[in-house]
Amino acid sequence: MAERRAKLTASVTGLHFAALQVGAFLSVESVSSSAWATYAALSAAWLGGTLAGLWLTLPAGPTVLAGVVAFEGLVAYTRLAPWSRGLFAFAAAAAAIGGLWAGAFFTRAARRRATDGVFLHENNGFLVGLVATPVTFAFGGRTALAALPVVTCAMLFVLDQTSPRTRRQTP
Repeated sequence: MAERRAKLTASVTGLHFAALQVGAFLSVESVSSSAWATYAALSAAWLGGTLAGLWLTLPAGPTVLAGVVAFEGLVAYTRLAPWSRGLFAFAAAAAAIGGLWAGAFFTRAARRRATDGVFLHENNGFLVGLVATPVTFAFGGRTALAALPVVTCAMLFVLDQTSPRTRRQTP
């Protein structure tokens, strides 16, 4: 049962990463720039956050939540000031904050020596997110795009709260 939950958590984590990463690009490209350089800059910022997450000891809950708050701030920024000069800097910072948990997640999996199945399922979840995020945006607009990381974050918190290691033992 614990192995099944770990696989599900890894899959939802991958979906969450895609929602943040692809969602950041979609939110910026929909109001400002869809150039390859924009995608590259946001991807580089995400990877920078991931590298920082590899080296820092970060608590899971607050780090996941910080990524969602940064993403929601980016979506709000694109609504309030779509052509602002500060949009790219804000988007890069939001992407880097979102990437922090990616690095911390991989470090934790490596420490538990659970990399075989965890990385496979995280990758599969990310692939689902690569399809689900643009579809969500296409059919639900910016509001649905903003809701997707909130939903995946909630799923991660529910999975964490129901895991056997954090559940209280009843006498």
